[in-house]
Amino acid sequence: MAKNRLSLKLTTLGVCILLASCGGGGSEGYYDTDTTSPTDGSSNIISQQANSLKIELSKLYIAANNDTLTVTVRALDSNKGALEGVDVSLAVNDPTGIVSINGSSTQKTDAEGNAIFVLKTSSASSNIQELIDQGFSVIATSGALKQEQTIAVTGNVDPSVDTTSIVLFETTKSTLNVRGDQTTLTLTAVDANGSVLANQPISLRVVNVAKNGVKYVPQATQTDVNGQIRYTLILSEGARNSNYSAEQFIQDGLSLEANFGQSSTIYKYKVNIINSDVPIPVGAISVAYNPTKIEDSANGVYYYKNVSVQVTDVDGKPIPNQDVIMGVNALVYYKGYFSFADTSDPADGKPDEYLTGVYFPCKSPIKVVNQGGEAINQLQPVNGQTVQVVSYINSEGTSATDNKYTTDANGRFDLKIQYPKIYASWLTVQLTAKTMVANTQINGSTSLNLTYLIDDVNVSDQIAPNRMSPYGISPSCSSGE
Repeated sequence: MAKNRLSLKLTTLGVCILLASCGGGGSEGYYDTDTTSPTDGSSNIISQQANSLKIELSKLYIAANNDTLTVTVRALDSNKGALEGVDVSLAVNDPTGIVSINGSSTQKTDAEGNAIFVLKTSSASSNIQELIDQGFSVIATSGALKQEQTIAVTGNVDPSVDTTSIVLFETTKSTLNVRGDQTTLTLTAVDANGSVLANQPISLRVVNVAKNGVKYVPQATQTDVNGQIRYTLILSEGARNSNYSAEQFIQDGLSLEANFGQSSTIYKYKVNIINSDVPIPVGAISVAYNPTKIEDSANGVYYYKNVSVQVTDVDGKPIPNQDVIMGVNALVYYKGYFSFADTSDPADGKPDEYLTGVYFPCKSPIKVVNQGGEAINQLQPVNGQTVQVVSYINSEGTSATDNKYTTDANGRFDLKIQYPKIYASWLTVQLTAKTMVANTQINGSTSLNLTYLIDDVNVSDQIAPNRMSPYGISPSCSSGE
């Protein structure tokens, strides 16, 4: 099909709603103890060993043609606190070779425990249908630790092929004691737009169950109104095969696989096994948001997105009257522009689609700033535009007080984020939450791209609020253009 460039140079992109993952628009909480990073006596941070890894995605899927997706790998200590200076590598398991990592595949985590990678799909390939049918996975490693995440792919698909079923994992613990332990596993079924799917079966499988003896007890046979099924995973040393040593189980970890309905895609998750006392958990924070809906402000300048935060104890019971502090970290900003394209065949000279022309991710340059008495790295685009554009509000015209909220009787509170329309599509951020439970700080986070309203785009008149990136259009992070 011919595509005429009516304004700027055009490449193809499947425009999609940007979502969060590895927690399904939300994430498990983690514990925070000493956040000071060890050094060698100079300004160099000594490489540390993480206790577990957690993967967050900026959206649930990637388009098969000329798209990007941000993968954030978090390195956590034994108390689930963020670790700085941990070496993390990311590998792409894609037999088609269409998906690649933009930049280095090995990084050290920052002060928030994040190692940020950007995936991209090539602009043209003969294997696109295979990638759409099978999807692909990313594998994060740090030392002996490994975590895998299956990612769905969208494109022009045969209607008979099911690619809209996505299964998301969340556990109350990311590590289990090899001598005996248990955790609650939540599986969430969503479609390709992030909408939850109720009254649907999800199949769960424990890999190597004949060796590790891990059992699971389902609390339902189908997903509830929130698209979720919960299981209790039980690890018992007595149930483990006598020929399967504790050392081997620690090395292998506990691998889980799930699939939804008739989908052929297998979604994978790994729980790390450790041979030490497991810290007694006191609670967890989940941060979730509506992935399918955004709102327009009354003055037409901002977008709003609904966010919900819940604090629970280790058994999943809500904890009321908890003060929670919310925060925002900018992970990646993008340079480039959108174009109005004539995709009709034959071309009629009239635009009919709003597609990206250039979309270039940047994770540098950075500067050190003081935030709450802590020195953190913050992105600093060369052209001087800020990345601190997302703020929390209670409702339109009512801002949060010091970003502080208190949970209700259900252990939760609802709020909104707001951001100027001109930044939509050009920034990936991480929403964070922290609170004190039983004198222990617990934290939660989720990542998302800032999205825009389709109704704000007038294709025939070539009008859109976010046509040019505020950070410039040059495909170079070191350029201010």
